[in-house]
This record gives sequence, C-alpha cells and structure tokens, in this order.
Amino acid sequence: MSLDDILKIIDSSKLPKGEDKKEIEIADSLKPTFENVAREFITKTLYKILYSNEMPNFTFDFREDEAIEFIEKTLQDYRNEYTDKPFDKELKERILQKLREKSNNNNTQPVMIVKDYKKFFEMLRQFYERNIELFFLRTKNPYFPVYEKDNCLEQIWLRATPDDFNNPEEFLRKQVEMIRDRTFEKYDNETYLGKLNSLDGNIVCVKNGIARTWDENSREFEITIYDKRYYHNTDKFNRKRYKLPVIRYGIYTEDGKKICRIGSVQNKNDEKDKDDDLNESINVARRELNKGELKKENYREKVEPAKTLALSIFLNFLSREGITEIEVPGMYVLDYEYHRKRGIELKRKFDTIWTEENKREEPRIYEEEKNYLSKNYEKEDIISEIKTERFIYNVKRLLSHYPNGEIKSYPGDVDSFLHLSIPVVKSENEINGDILREFYRLVKEKYLENER
Repeated sequence: MSLDDILKIIDSSKLPKGEDKKEIEIADSLKPTFENVAREFITKTLYKILYSNEMPNFTFDFREDEAIEFIEKTLQDYRNEYTDKPFDKELKERILQKLREKSNNNNTQPVMIVKDYKKFFEMLRQFYERNIELFFLRTKNPYFPVYEKDNCLEQIWLRATPDDFNNPEEFLRKQVEMIRDRTFEKYDNETYLGKLNSLDGNIVCVKNGIARTWDENSREFEITIYDKRYYHNTDKFNRKRYKLPVIRYGIYTEDGKKICRIGSVQNKNDEKDKDDDLNESINVARRELNKGELKKENYREKVEPAKTLALSIFLNFLSREGITEIEVPGMYVLDYEYHRKRGIELKRKFDTIWTEENKREEPRIYEEEKNYLSKNYEKEDIISEIKTERFIYNVKRLLSHYPNGEIKSYPGDVDSFLHLSIPVVKSENEINGDILREFYRLVKEKYLENER
C-alpha cells in the first residue's frame, strides 16, 4: 500500500468527531528518497549512534573509500546549506575521525561492517518508506512528525544480532521484506475467533497489530480474550479483557520457503482492564498446560504458560499458512546497553518530576510511575535473561506440545538463531494439551470460514 493509497483509509470515519477528511502531510525533507534518508542518517543519526549518552553506541567500518568520501561530502554540503543549524566543524570532524579509525581488538564498542554503502542506504530507505505507511495506518494522524523519522533511523539497529553487524545490508534487506509482508493482513482489524469452552465460554479475538520501531519486529500478533459478559457491549469504553503476551514477528522468504522470525513474546496487560473472573479462567488454562511431566519441565526452564499459550495459538495460524520454519534470535547486540541507559534516563526524569509537592498532589500517578521505574531501573540483567535464555526456553517448550517438530540448530551452531521446524498440523491429535487442541479447532474453523 502506497502513501497515496493510505489517503483513502484516513477518512472522516476514522478521525475525531467533527473533523473532515484530511490529506496526509509529510515535509519534503522527510519523504523517503535516497537523498533524504542518507542526509538525515549522516547528519542527524550518525553522531547519536557514535556518541550519545542516551542510546547504545556502536561504530561503523565502511569498507569502500567512496563511502567515506560520500559521508564527508554530505556533512560538508549540509553545513554549507544550513548555516543556521547547530552543526559545526568540530562535530563533522568527530564523526569522520571515528569512521576513519580502523576497528581493532581493543575496540570495546560493537562494529558494524558496511561493504556496500549504496545498498545500505537504499535498504534503509525502503524500510523507512514502509515505516511511514505503517505510522499513518497505526495512528490515523494526517501528518508525519520528525520524531518518527528519528525513531526509525536510530532504533532499527536494536534488532541486530552479531551476524547482522557483519552484514547490515542483508539485515536491512530482511527487515524490508518482513515489514512489507502481508501474510496476516486479513487480520489487520480485530477479528472474532470464537468462544472457548476451556475458558468458560469467553470470547477469543486476534489482530495483526503494528509494533513500534524500538520493538523487536515491525508487526505483532495480538490475542485478546474478552469477558463474555462485556464483549458485545460496544458502547463500553473499557470492555473487560485479558491480553495474552503479544508476539512480535516478521516473515520473509529464503530459497522459496517462508520463514517466520519471532523476535519476542511480551506481556501487555493493562491493570485497568483487570477482571477477576476472567483472570481465574486464564489461570485454569495455565494450570492445564502444566499437567503431568510438563510441570517439571516448565519449572526447570522458567517458562511462562501464558507465553506458551500465545505461541501455540500463533503457531496454528502459521500452520494454516503453510509456514513451518521458525527462527528465534539468541541475542540482540545492543539490547543490554539500551535497557541500561534507558533505566538511567527514566530515573533522571522521575527524580526531576516527582518533587515532594507533586507527590502530594498526584499520589496515584506517582505510585504508578514509581512501580514502572522499579521494573526498569537497573533491571538490564533480568531483562536480558528474559529476552534470551527464558525466551529460548519458551519457544523450545512448543515441542512438548507439538512433538512432530524438531530443533534444527541452536544459536551459535550456524548463526545467531534458534531454528525450529514444525510440520503443518493436519490433525488435533498431533497436539498435546486439551486447551491447545481447542484453539487449533477455532483457528481451523476460521480459515474454513474464510475459504467458503
């Protein structure tokens, strides 16, 4: 879908009441052209990546002499043209000095090796272009802000594995293919899946959501279980519901076969939607998944049953699409440092905002933000464990429920990913777990309904 196509989507029915249809506005300097992306990255993003105290730092090794010449010319042209901008000679020289330093064994920062700078910027341009489209679809805003451009060019690198640092052109190519993938676009609007007897007849819905640039993938599969008493009450602003952990994913093709990369499985429940009856139904499902021998395995490997449940449901959708190959990153190079610096910045802002007077005036908000800070400040070690070892365990746990599947390789064997192959499920008898079989039937029926 192009930017022109999106104009047809952002109509009066999706704008705030009283507003007429608006045309999309995007400044000429922010449009997804090669010139714009290269200039914005070189003059705005590059310095932050190399030196910022608020984001993880790494450096670049551009292997082509022409690349350094191109960067130097871009910096000089920008300085000459925008004399009113805070871009001085010293800043330019610091960037060039860093890029001219050859990486060595004493380098403590990660190094991204760029062998083809034109392909690098072109792939980045293509990713940025689709990111703009998804921004308009996600927000329904009629204009594109500068901060969204900054987020895109700065944060896509958070998804990079050690392999990707050695081949960023291929990393970006796959990111482009994944952000453009339309396998599940039929679920871009929340879709009713059915009632689940195992969950006391409560309602299951799915949605192919749009993730953010700092997330592990560009799309996310959302599974929501609504309290059956509230689901049809569409006038109610907050219908009671339970969100299973969201699955951030991307699909690309290699050797003619679709591969699903699962970047993370993350809890997104909101306290305001809490429903004791519904939560108890979910707890029953969690206990069901831990019956018998699986309980011992779950305890040993610190697996969260709700994540197993979400992964299993998503796997059913992959299976119906004929996708059998799954890969999971073993680690993200910048993730630990990102969360360490993010925690420091959250603490700084928290201490600045919450004076004694503000605490007295807004005690509820203060407690909420204090609780949020406690989960993020100096928690980079536990976050790293959750996103690496525990994440791998959660995915491996699928094989306990889908015994026909197999692990093809572990991170470090052939690359930085865990590779699994789980054949298309042809019968619920191939699945271990009553509740997972019931979910299989719901998904199967939805696809049969779509085919009719």
